[in-house]
Amino acid sequence: MIFSTQLVANEFNKQFIQEVKVCYDENEKLSSKTFILQNCKKMSLGEVKPGNKVTWIGSTFDIDAPELIDKPIGLFFSAQAATEFYFNGKLIGRNGYPSSQPDEEQPGVMDFVTYIPKGLLQKSQNEIIIKLSSHHKAFDISRSIGLAIVTYYDSPQDIVLHHYLPTLVPLGVLIIGLFFSSLLVLQDLNPRRGDFWLPLLSLLVVLQLLTEVSRGLVAYEYPYHEIRLMVILLLGTLSGLSLLLYIIDGFVKNHRKICFFLSMLLTFISIYLGSTIEDKTVIAIQVPAGISFLITAFQVFNRQDNARKHASALLIFFTIIALNPNQFLDLYFYYFVAALLLFFFVQHAIAYKHAQSQKQLAQQRADQLQQALDEYSEQQVPSKIKLNLADKSEWISCESICFVKGARDYVELCLLDERNVLHNETLAVMEEKLPGTFLRIHRSYIVNKHFIQSLKKLPSGGGSLQLSTGDTVPVSRRIMPKVRKQLD
Repeated sequence: MIFSTQLVANEFNKQFIQEVKVCYDENEKLSSKTFILQNCKKMSLGEVKPGNKVTWIGSTFDIDAPELIDKPIGLFFSAQAATEFYFNGKLIGRNGYPSSQPDEEQPGVMDFVTYIPKGLLQKSQNEIIIKLSSHHKAFDISRSIGLAIVTYYDSPQDIVLHHYLPTLVPLGVLIIGLFFSSLLVLQDLNPRRGDFWLPLLSLLVVLQLLTEVSRGLVAYEYPYHEIRLMVILLLGTLSGLSLLLYIIDGFVKNHRKICFFLSMLLTFISIYLGSTIEDKTVIAIQVPAGISFLITAFQVFNRQDNARKHASALLIFFTIIALNPNQFLDLYFYYFVAALLLFFFVQHAIAYKHAQSQKQLAQQRADQLQQALDEYSEQQVPSKIKLNLADKSEWISCESICFVKGARDYVELCLLDERNVLHNETLAVMEEKLPGTFLRIHRSYIVNKHFIQSLKKLPSGGGSLQLSTGDTVPVSRRIMPKVRKQLD
């Protein structure tokens, strides 16, 4: 075995197995006892690749006063493999059934805990040996063995969920942001196309986080693990492209399609060049974030609104990924993506409030302009006119005036309600005040065209108008052609 670490029982919490002795058993001739005698390779746990053969791995550790350990302990093992576990020479559990033949292998679940009987613990050289096979990996795109930990016995799902528990904070932020940004888009009667990218980005990151956490909710067999990782990669890629669309729509004025196509092409090439599925998933968001920074940084020089703030946020985000890419996808990813999206949510809310203020201001200006136009129109074409009667002033709707008859310095208004009202203005003044619906047909008559029923030509060359009120008014010979033209 490679190493033996001394543990103090009263301080025992967990022991990570990091380095192991590895033997590949193509003909399945080894056993837990003969494996110890083999001169096999020594490597880190993450470097072990079971492949299409039986693999044996082993390690040892020491415990000072194992009798003082007051809780049951177990071996938590996370791997894409079927496994058998031996502790100090005794079989303590199976996860599936390992075999050198694919059709004889029974796949195990991805995360598994087997109980270590307390009677098997000894002070020194506690020996863990694991037999495994991995014939049913879907794509072979990730490490076969993730973790091997000696720890207090617990449900494997509880152990995984405890690891993902801190992601509840960014998950809450993302869900609230998704609801908030979607609500802003729905409230906008005329949303821009770019307004939809932020809710979409939020939704994709929420789905990615839920897919990540699903490992602690469902005990799936190991062949599904890489399918889950592919879904995470797909969601991460779509998230990166949504980020690009959000920035391009917000900060690129010309050639947006070309800019997005080139950015997408660079992103896909970078993802393809990634060595592991974890690297590819990080690249899927890192490259779009870098391109988005370059776009906003360029717009800073063009003095575009909010470009400086967005460039600063994207630079911080990109730098954090670059400084620690290996740990980024574990938990940091969701915290910093949530922080970046929170910044976008705030900027979206500010922009929405500013847009609403501008709309209200524009509406107020439009209302004021409309009021001024209405007042001007009322002055030019009044809907009512003021009549100065003998003992009072009265506002009368122009639509209620059938015709006006001149009487020297006065006019007589014949109204729809069959009243005849005398007003102290001349017919010429009334002609200027009345709207275009009134027609001068005689030196002594002005008629409302709405009440004209028929025109009759007289032998003298003049004519007479028959009104719908039953009245008949004369048309002078001089004005007759004009009246006929108006009524055609």
